[in-house]
Amino acid sequence: MIAGVEPGSLRHWRIDQEAADLSGKVGCSPLVAAILRMMGVEVEEEVQSQFSPDLHSLLEQLDLGEGVAEAKELFDGIGPGARVVVYGDYDVDGVSATTLAARLFSGRNADVRYFIPHRHQEGYGLHERVIRKIAERGCDVLVAVDCGTSSRASIATARRLGMKVLVFDHHLPQEGHGISSPDAILVNPQLSGNSEAKTLCGAAVLWAWAWKCGAGDKASLQDNLGLIALATVADCVPLGPLNRALLREGLKKIREGGEPGLTALSTQLGLDLESLDGEALAMKLIPCLNAPGRLELADLAVKVLSVEPPLGKSVDELVSLNRKRQGLTAKILEEAAPLLNGERNFVAGKEDWPVGVLSGVASRLCSETGRPVALAAPVSSGLVRGTLRVPKGGNAVSVLERLSPTLQEWGGHRLAAGFSVSRQQWPVVRDSLESLLAELESPKEEIIDVLDLHPAKLSLECLEEIERLGPFGIGNPGPLFYVPCEEADRLVPLGKTGQHLRIAFGDVSIVAFRSAELLRSTGSVKGWIYRARKSFWRGRLRVELLLEKPVLSKEPR
Repeated sequence: MIAGVEPGSLRHWRIDQEAADLSGKVGCSPLVAAILRMMGVEVEEEVQSQFSPDLHSLLEQLDLGEGVAEAKELFDGIGPGARVVVYGDYDVDGVSATTLAARLFSGRNADVRYFIPHRHQEGYGLHERVIRKIAERGCDVLVAVDCGTSSRASIATARRLGMKVLVFDHHLPQEGHGISSPDAILVNPQLSGNSEAKTLCGAAVLWAWAWKCGAGDKASLQDNLGLIALATVADCVPLGPLNRALLREGLKKIREGGEPGLTALSTQLGLDLESLDGEALAMKLIPCLNAPGRLELADLAVKVLSVEPPLGKSVDELVSLNRKRQGLTAKILEEAAPLLNGERNFVAGKEDWPVGVLSGVASRLCSETGRPVALAAPVSSGLVRGTLRVPKGGNAVSVLERLSPTLQEWGGHRLAAGFSVSRQQWPVVRDSLESLLAELESPKEEIIDVLDLHPAKLSLECLEEIERLGPFGIGNPGPLFYVPCEEADRLVPLGKTGQHLRIAFGDVSIVAFRSAELLRSTGSVKGWIYRARKSFWRGRLRVELLLEKPVLSKEPR
């Protein structure tokens, strides 16, 4: 069920005279001008930056912090036949960074291999046991991407075994675990970069380093922007000017067929490549590329991005694994919801839950309930692995930091983190986690900005002009619209299961997924908040309207 909001949570905007005045100044429609005002963009220079952020000038201003020159010196010293191992991570940012690093270092005519840890058996980060195995097979340079900042012991082991170590990362170091400069060259803007650099995903840190210091020619790096677009969306980083420019340019490369692996996957999924946008990446391509790392080995995703033969077979496997993931996700959602159905129930776990899909389930439950959620399950190594999601305003990392003496591993981002703990310690950690999450303050109700607009007024031409303000995502959210609920509105069941609805306004409709309960509460609905997107239906482009939230009356209608 999509949670409703109170009318007082809304800030209404309209296509008024001020919007008309702005539209005349900057040369856009009054609709787009109203959206610009809603976004807080009214100065002409800021409007132009919103319409077309200049990637090259933004990169000139970028400061990645320390380690850039030293990393370039090591890179230049790699010659033909040098044994380079790229050590990545199993999410899409990690596999994108791994693919990009392999391309860059292969350009030095090095002998490049890659390794990505198994999510269940090893978990995130560099592991000493793996480092020793890499050394046995021969390695001159170890390149860690999207990980490594906190892997002090493993990197010290790599140095003792004769490897040079280069780390490109965007994670903050855990207290007392950050690597020291004598052991590795570290490029991580979180430590000493400027504010824009701190927003980059792991793959973008590597790409921006290569661009800034000339590790590879600019034309070749430009061709690799499709990988950066993919990783930027997958890692949910804020879409400030630089990330928006990277995503915009990267989407162009993907649409032009610049990433054959993504082209093949898009074709298999029935997507129109030329109209691919950030939402299609997030909802269609990224789940498929994430599936191997969640259920088996992430190497399959690297093979597709690297176009290793047989590409068709690998793409089929990706799609099949994603279907399996979807089935498991639905099963765990059904089982987890009742276990969390209580005022102080925030943690749930079962023996047979596959760890790899828990993060997606926890994210959905946290989003739908507005409450913190921790899900966990045992793995074969005698550990329990878990994932924690907290609503906006919370801090998942600080919660785990308080439990760190009893945890084997932990880390992540402000709203999403992961951990592992021994089976023996899990009952203690579980109870402590319940107490800590119960203490988290409920997030303050946010004001939601909406543009009052009847759905019938949104045409394809309107959406194409609105797209000039994108790409949309975290830090640059797409516009939300509002239409009052009228007696004449019809709620029609949609689909075979009856879980979905269509809210009909004459010839146009808003689709409400997983909202069958609205049929029983229409008397308390004052209006509808919705968003719009372009979609293909039977080969034709159309406007698709999706319910974001119902607005609930304080008094029944």
